[in-house]
Order: sequence, then structure tokens, then C-alpha cells
Amino acid sequence: MSDSLFKEGGPLGTRRIGPNDYEIHITIPPDSDGMVGRECTDPACSPGYFKVKPGTGITEGHVIAYCPYCRHEDEPGSFFTQAQKDYAIKILENETIKGVDNMIQDALGLGPSNRKKFGSGFMSIEMSYTPSRPNIVSRPLEEELRRDIICPSCGLEHAVFGLATWCPDCGTDIFLVHVEAELAVVRKILGAVDSRRSDLGARVAARDIENALEDVVSVFEAVLKVITKRYLLKNGVSVVEITRILNKVVRNSYQNVETAADTFRAQLGMELFEGISDSDIVELKSIFEKRHPITHNLGIVDRKYLDRALSGEMEGREVRVMVEDVEKALEISFSVLRRAYERI
Repeated sequence: MSDSLFKEGGPLGTRRIGPNDYEIHITIPPDSDGMVGRECTDPACSPGYFKVKPGTGITEGHVIAYCPYCRHEDEPGSFFTQAQKDYAIKILENETIKGVDNMIQDALGLGPSNRKKFGSGFMSIEMSYTPSRPNIVSRPLEEELRRDIICPSCGLEHAVFGLATWCPDCGTDIFLVHVEAELAVVRKILGAVDSRRSDLGARVAARDIENALEDVVSVFEAVLKVITKRYLLKNGVSVVEITRILNKVVRNSYQNVETAADTFRAQLGMELFEGISDSDIVELKSIFEKRHPITHNLGIVDRKYLDRALSGEMEGREVRVMVEDVEKALEISFSVLRRAYERI
């Protein structure tokens, strides 16, 4: 009878390393893009889930990995998701079941048929053994992430929810890379406007431009909230208080150039548009104001917009947003956000 529960070698590279110890290698299958999920080991971290592409980034001597959201440090092999752990456990259970079955069959001297007959003629006994049914092992369910990033420092290809800050491999602050990636999506939308106009008509193309402007404002607001949160955290403000400030004080003030400047000054004690020319500030304000009728009035110019934007457009007509407007807003916005982030 064999005293080995697991057969050495095989697809899992099983190796006996002690009387009762085995080393088994279980590979987590990647998704269709070659990425595997990872999860922060700090239970307080949210969202905590991200993906990395094996073979990119630090491939040798990698001893510390990082959460891209909270920069929690741990060993690279510690960031497995619960689904991946369950997947590995089921595979290990199946290997154990197979090993136990083999040991029982060997001990009882059963052949390939799992049957053994004793005696003959009028008196015989037949013994049979039915092996256990193995677990059905499905690949671990991975969440769909829409933001793919390549770390400029170590080359790690990874994907995250929202605007993360740090590279999971080298721990470098790559927040502005995330911001650039978000704005690059808007540029791609603008780059397709001519073909969309040709294929689907002027109204669809106009809506694409309007949506692109809304996206720029949304990125501007989201980044300023991240900057505000990070500044307050560094200055000892509690997470509970920061949440209250963002929800009750900041609210949607970062969607507007004037109120954004006031809020930034009040919360961080800094001038948001420091280093930005007056002409660029005026132009950004004018472009951002066009979002109001787009969001709240189906793109129709109303009196509130005319009063705020001091525009020469006519009430009741559709607000006019050009590709060039959004491109300029992209340029100025990133300059503002980059300067603000570098100061905290």
C-alpha cells in the first residue's frame, strides 16, 4: 500500500517535501485580456478589487505589493480574491479525494474495475468500491473593470475601479496617469465625431460632443474631490468627517469654475487656479457653463444660462458646443488638476 496521498508530478507539479507535507502549484486562470483579479487584504479598503497582468511590471525579486487605492503593503501572494481562494480549495479537495480513492483501491487490491471477487462456485463474495464524485470547479468569477493603466515606472499592466493612486507592483504614485487616461477617453470620443456625423447624422454627433463636455466636467469634479480627500486625510481629518464635508459642504461645487475656486480655497487654503492665466480661467468658465442647459434643459438655452454665462446666444435656441471647445476644456482642466495635485 502506498503511503503517499498525492502522486508527485502531474499538471499541478505536486512535490512531496516532508513526511506529511506536499507542495502543489495551482494557477489562477486569467480573463480574456490576460489579467487576474486581486483584492486588498485590508478589510476597510474600498473598493479594494483590481486586476494585474502577470508577466508585466516587476517580474523578479518582487517581495512587496501594494493596493492601488489605499497603498496597503503585503506580500504579492497575499492579494488573492475570495473567489480565487475558493477555486484553489476545490482543486485541492479534488486532488485529495483522488488520492484517498487511490489509497483505498490500493489497500483493497481492487483493479481498474473497482471490484474484487473472493471464492468461487456456490460460495463467493464480491467487493466493489465507488469512488467519490469530484467537485465541479468553475473558473473564479472576475469583475469587469473599465480602466486599464500601464505604470510608467515599472510597466505593470493593471485595471482598477475609478481613480486609483498607486501602482500595485512598485507603489509609485501614478494618480495623474489615471487622470490622463480618463481624459484620453474623451479625446477618442471627439476624434470619432466626424465619422459619427457621416454615419448617424448631425444630431448624434452633436450629442457626442455634449456628452464629452459632461465627461470633462465629471472628471474635473471627481479629481478635485480626490485631491480634497487626500489633503484632509494628510492633515488628520477623520474619514467620517471627510465624508460629511464632501457630501454636505463640497457637494457639486466642483462642477462650476467659480464655486470650485471658493470651495478649494475654503477646504485646502489654496488657490485652485494658481498659475493659470485669467484668459484660460474665463474660457474654462464659459465652456463649463454650457453644461447647464445640456444637463438640465435638453440643450436649450434658458435665462439662467444666459445670466451665468453672459452669452450672446438666444434664449430658446440650442446651446452650441464645438469639438474645439471641449478640446480646450480638456487642456485647461488637466493643467489645473495637475498643478493642484502637485501642491498637496
